[in-house]
Amino acid sequence: RAAGDHRARQRDRKGRARTHSARTGVELGQGDPGGLCCSAMGAEDAGMEARIVHRVKEILMGSNLDTTTEKSIRRQLEQEIGIELREYKPLIRQEIQKYLEVEAVRLSQQSQEAAVKSESEKGEEANVEAKKRGGNSFGSILSPEMSAFVGESHMARTMVVKKLWEYIKGHNLQNPADRRKINLDSELSKLFKPPLTMLNMNKQLSRHCKVDDRAPPPQRGKKVVSSKNKVKKSARKIHKDAKKTGEKRKGGGGFGTVQLLGPLRSFMGADVASRTEVVKKVWAYIKEHNCKDPNDGRNIVPDSTLGQFLTAPVNMFNMNKQMSQYMQKSNPIN
Repeated sequence: RAAGDHRARQRDRKGRARTHSARTGVELGQGDPGGLCCSAMGAEDAGMEARIVHRVKEILMGSNLDTTTEKSIRRQLEQEIGIELREYKPLIRQEIQKYLEVEAVRLSQQSQEAAVKSESEKGEEANVEAKKRGGNSFGSILSPEMSAFVGESHMARTMVVKKLWEYIKGHNLQNPADRRKINLDSELSKLFKPPLTMLNMNKQLSRHCKVDDRAPPPQRGKKVVSSKNKVKKSARKIHKDAKKTGEKRKGGGGFGTVQLLGPLRSFMGADVASRTEVVKKVWAYIKEHNCKDPNDGRNIVPDSTLGQFLTAPVNMFNMNKQMSQYMQKSNPIN
């Protein structure tokens, strides 16, 4: 009986409010007070939605995404605005989802840039150039599992993330209770370990995407000069200058000898040698003892002898840099 009386009182109040609105509209000379009221309510709803969207983004930017929940954000908004926002739950959930997806892509890009920076600190000049252009032209080297998933062996990390999200949304694999969490089906179980969330996906993705350390291809419209041609040009210039000054040309093609140190001296069996002689003998040893990686001929697998002055991982691009620490400048070859 009490509940029925309460509902009756609510109906009476609503009826009186509608009557008052109609009378007010007629007194002001408005032809359609009901339409004006609906328009005002629509404008108010649009303003409220814009306010909620703006505040949700601000709250997420200043929150810990590991612990923040949709309910806690809604309660904070209700305290700020002063009304109950239960009817805006779908809008709040949608904005949280958008922000988390953008954040996941941003974290993936940061992880890729950090990997490139780490390689550049180790002396990989090709990766430094790739970073300046916004990523290596070859993309990332994908693991066999990820290659089978995306259908390619090389792909930019951001594109891998994009394909993963297309698959997750297409198969509705986000947890309905907490859309930051991702349910693993038979395909994703081959790539990730549970629990998988938007925030730890990039960390698990790192073992499937490795930075390609190959030198980037030349840019179009620019003439490429090989290092061999540069050496020949330098030698011709030295010879030309020597003719002008009347000096006798020094031997060695413009290359001086270096003082060999430690294990490299033992390997060469001499105290001094030219750099070309050292490189030539090291490569002869590598080919004779089959020290190349069978899966990738650019990589070198040091045995007990090469391991004295080469440290894995080593390839044809960074081998000379590793050997340089066992060489000191000496007088040029006469």
